Amino acid sequence: ACWKSNSRTFWIALSVVTVQIAFLLLLLTDQIGSTGESDLVVVPVNVQSIVHASQALATIVAIFDQDDLRSAIEGYFDGLPTRFKGDIAFQRMNKVQWNFSCGIRFVQGFLSVFASFVLAVQSETVFDVLLNFLGVKFVSELDDLAFNLCQLGYFGVQPQRASKCIVEAQFQQDDRNKADENTWNRSWFRKYAHVIGVFGILAFLLGLFFFVLISQNSGDFSAQEISMTLAEGSVPFAALFSGCYRSSRTGKMFVRRVAYEQMGFEDDGGLLGFCGDVDGEKAWTFTFNSVDPCKNIYARTDATTTFNILELGNSQWYSREGVSLGNTQISRVLDSSAECGKTISDDADDKLCEQLYVQGFVDGNQQGLRSTSFYKMKVNSTGATVFTNQALRHPIYVGSSSTPTHYELILFTGQCWVLTRTIAAESDSELSMQDYMNEDAAFLSTLETIVKTGDHVELVTSSVTAAEGFPTPLGRRWYYMQKSEDPELNYPSADLSRPQEMNLRCAKCDNITNPCYYGGICRMDKTCDCVNGGGGALCQEVPIRDGRCDPYFNTEQYDWDGGDCCGGTCIGHQCGLAGGLSSPFGINSNSSTVEDYQASNMGYGNCVDPSMAPLTIELNNFELFDDEYWISILTHGSDDPFCSTATINVRCNGITYIHAPQNVLFNTSDCGLAYAETIHVPYGSECELSTNIPCFGIFCIGHTVTVYYGKNTESTMIRSGNVKNESQLSFGVPLECLTDVLLNYSSSIFDLSTHQGKAASALSNDGLSGFLCFENSDLVLERYALAVLNASVHFKSSNWGRASNCHGFGAPAVRTTCTNDTITSLVLGIDVVDQLGTIPTELALLSNLDHLALRMNVFEGSIPSELGLFPRLASMELWECGLSGTIPTELGSISNLSALALATNGLTGTIPTELGRLKLMGLWLSENQLTGPIPSELGTLESSLVTLDLNNNTLSGEIPSELFALSALRSCTLGTNNFTGGLAPAICTV
Repeated sequence: ACWKSNSRTFWIALSVVTVQIAFLLLLLTDQIGSTGESDLVVVPVNVQSIVHASQALATIVAIFDQDDLRSAIEGYFDGLPTRFKGDIAFQRMNKVQWNFSCGIRFVQGFLSVFASFVLAVQSETVFDVLLNFLGVKFVSELDDLAFNLCQLGYFGVQPQRASKCIVEAQFQQDDRNKADENTWNRSWFRKYAHVIGVFGILAFLLGLFFFVLISQNSGDFSAQEISMTLAEGSVPFAALFSGCYRSSRTGKMFVRRVAYEQMGFEDDGGLLGFCGDVDGEKAWTFTFNSVDPCKNIYARTDATTTFNILELGNSQWYSREGVSLGNTQISRVLDSSAECGKTISDDADDKLCEQLYVQGFVDGNQQGLRSTSFYKMKVNSTGATVFTNQALRHPIYVGSSSTPTHYELILFTGQCWVLTRTIAAESDSELSMQDYMNEDAAFLSTLETIVKTGDHVELVTSSVTAAEGFPTPLGRRWYYMQKSEDPELNYPSADLSRPQEMNLRCAKCDNITNPCYYGGICRMDKTCDCVNGGGGALCQEVPIRDGRCDPYFNTEQYDWDGGDCCGGTCIGHQCGLAGGLSSPFGINSNSSTVEDYQASNMGYGNCVDPSMAPLTIELNNFELFDDEYWISILTHGSDDPFCSTATINVRCNGITYIHAPQNVLFNTSDCGLAYAETIHVPYGSECELSTNIPCFGIFCIGHTVTVYYGKNTESTMIRSGNVKNESQLSFGVPLECLTDVLLNYSSSIFDLSTHQGKAASALSNDGLSGFLCFENSDLVLERYALAVLNASVHFKSSNWGRASNCHGFGAPAVRTTCTNDTITSLVLGIDVVDQLGTIPTELALLSNLDHLALRMNVFEGSIPSELGLFPRLASMELWECGLSGTIPTELGSISNLSALALATNGLTGTIPTELGRLKLMGLWLSENQLTGPIPSELGTLESSLVTLDLNNNTLSGEIPSELFALSALRSCTLGTNNFTGGLAPAICTV
C-alpha cells in the first residue's frame, strides 16, 4: 500500500509534493521575467550592508536547513536498498520507483533553496529577507505536515497504517545494515555525494550572490538613462537642464549611488547625485558646472536613503534653504533615440513660417529696432553648449536689416522666446549673416550671453512647455523681462505685470492656414493684395485715422473707419480728398476734364456716422443766362441759354465739409431741376455756407440755396437764400439731444441770426445743458427759455451764466428760485437789459413759474399772448417796461393769477373782460393808453380784489355800478380818465 501507485497514500503524497512545487514555481514566476523590466530578475539598485549580510546568511541557512535536498541526493547515489525490514510491501519496490521518489524530493528541495535565494537578493530590508525566508520554509515543510496528519489518521486508516510502516521500516544494502558504516561497502564519492551536492549548490548560489553584490555596488542595476523635468522656476535655467541624463561615463558614484550626467553636456551640464551630508541629512541633489553633488547645490530632495532615483519620480524638491521648488518629474528612458536629442524635424521645419514681421512694438521701442521683418535661419549646432543647445536646435529668426556688425534676433532659450534689441558686434567680417552665424565663434558666445544673463534681451514670452510644442513664436504674448537679483544668473523670464502689445505675424499668406485679412487676396508668390485698403504683409493693419476714407472699414465695428469718412473726426492732409466726392449734387462735370473737376472737389460723401448731424443742401430756381454774345462764346455757337451753380463751400468750426466748384449747366432742361447733396457735420457746430456767384463778363446769374436739417428736402428748413443776394448763410446745429428736444418748439434753433438760434448755440457750448438734456429734458427747456431771454435783451451783468442759484444763472442780472430743480420765480434786476428786445414767447416754457417780475427794464413790442399759458402763475410784474400793444385776453386764462402789474407802459386798447374770471387781489394798469369803459366783469372780483389802479389812462363811459360789490376793495384809483357819468365807490379816487 505504501508503494502502489494506485493507493490512496501514493496520491496523497504526490498531491502534497505537487502543491509544494506549484507554490514554488508560481513564486519564482512572479519574481522572474514578469515585472515588465528587461532584466530577468529585478534586483534592487543597491541595499545597505546589513541587508547584504542577511541575504548571504539566509542563503546559507536555506541550504543546510533543506533536509529533502540532502536526503534526495544521498538516496539517489546510495541506490535502491536490497533488503527491507518491516512491511513486506517495501520489498516489492523497484529502482524506477525509488529514483522517482528521490527526484521529486530533489526538485522540491532545490526549488525551495533557489526561491529563498531569489527572494533574499530582491529584498531591500532585513525584515523583508526574514519574511521571505520564513515563507519559503513554510512551503518546503508542507510534506512534513501532511505526513504528521497521516500518522494522526486525518486522511483515513490506510494512510495512517502506511505512515506507521514507513516509520518502522528499515532497509539494508548488500545484506548489511546501513547504520553500520564499517560493514557497508560504498565508494568514496557515493559516501560523500550528498555533502558534495549541498556544498556545490551553496557555492553556486553564493557565486550568484557575490555577482549581484558587485553589480549593485557598480551601479549596474541602476537606471542607465533617465528623463528629468525640473519644475519651472525651480532653478536658474530650469528648462535647459530638463531632459535626458545617463549614468556617469567614468563610473562616478557617490555614497554607493550612481551619478547622472546630462546627455550631450557631461562636462558642463547638469549633475544628479547623492550627497551624504546636506545640512546633516542625506538627499539626492541637483547641480551644474560641478563634479561634486554636495557643492553648489541648486535643488535637493527630502531626506532619503534610497538608492533608486526613480523612486523620486514625482516628488517635491527644495532649495538648499528649504524653499519648495515644486514637483520634479523623473522617469526611465525606454528609447533614447526617440526620447532624447529632440529637435525640429526637417518636415516640421519646412512648415514653419519663413518670415515674421513685428506688429505694434516698433513705434514704442525705446531701444529702436531697425528691423520690422525677421527671416528664419537654421544655424550649425556644432559646438553648442548647454546654454545654446535649445536655441540652435530651433530656428533663429534674424532681422531683415541684420549684418555681422549689427543684428537682431528672435530665438528660443529652452523656456521662452526672446526678442533682442540691436546687438552691436565687434566684427569686421564680410561674411553673410548666415555664414557669420555658422562659422564665427563670437556669435555663439553672444548667443550664450543672451540665454545665460539676459543681456541684449528686449522682450520675452511667457514660459513654453514641451507639451505645447514650441517650434514657433507665433501667437505668443510678449512681456518685458523680469530682472534677477543675481546678474550672472539672469535667465530671461517674463515680468507678467508688464505686458507689451506686440504681435509676431507670419508674412507669407496662405488661403487655408494664414489668409489675408479684410478681404485681401493671396497672390501666387504668397504676398497679399490689400484690395480693401488694409496695410501690412497680411493686410492686417486696419487703415483707420489715416485721412483716407475706406468704405470697407466704414462701419461701426471699425468706428466708421476711425472717423476718416466724416469731417470733424478725420485727421490728416487727405481728409475729404481721398474717398471724398466725385460728383457733388449729382451733377456731371462740364469742365475741360473730369479729373480737373474731381481734383477741385472736397467732401465726405461716404460719411454714415449716426452721431453726425445730417444736413441737406439744395440748389434750385436757377436763373438762365441769355446774353447772346457770351452764349456763343461759352457754348461754341449754340443759341440756347444756360445756367450755372455757384461755388458752394460749407465750413463748421473751421473745418470744410464740402467744397463744390462752379459747374455750368448747358442743357436748359437741367436748369429747371433741383439738385441736393447731404453732408454730415458734428452736432454742436456753428457753420457758414459761403458761395461764389457765377459771373460771365459783367453778367452774374444766381440760384437759390437752401439748407435742411435731415437727409432730404422734406426735412426741417434751416436757412435759404439766393446767391446773388446772400453770399453767406450762417447757421448752427445744436447738440443732438438739444436738437431733438428744442425742435418741437421752434425751427429757428438753427438760425444763428435769431434769438432761438443764439440760445441753442449757447446751451450747446455751456458744458452743462448737454448733460441735463439726457437727465431731464424739462430742465433744458427752462434753461432754453432763459437763454432766449438773454439773447433777446442781452443782460448787462457779467454774472450771467455764473453757477449760482438754480440752473446756473446767477444774480444780480437774474434771480431765480427753484423748487425740486424747477424754476418757480424769475425776477430781473433793475435796468439790467443792454439792448432793446422783446419779451420772448419761450418764457411760457417755465411751466412751474408762480412769480414773474421783469419790471423797470425796457423792452420793445407787446406782451406775448403765450404768457397766458402759465398754469401756476400767481404774480406778474411788467410795470415800467416800455411795452406797447394791447393786453392779451389770454391772461384771463391764468387761473391762479392774483397780482397783475402792467402800469407805466404804452399799452393801448381796452381792458380785457376776461380778467373778471380771475381771483385778482391787485390790478395795476395806470399810466398807459387804455381806452373804452371799465369792464363790468371786474365786479365779479368782489371777494378778492383789494387794489385797483386805473389812473392816468383814457378810459371812458360810465363807472360800472358793479364796482360797489367789491367788498374787499381797500385802494382804488380811477383819476385822469374820461369817464362820463355814474357813481364810484367812496373808497375810489376819481
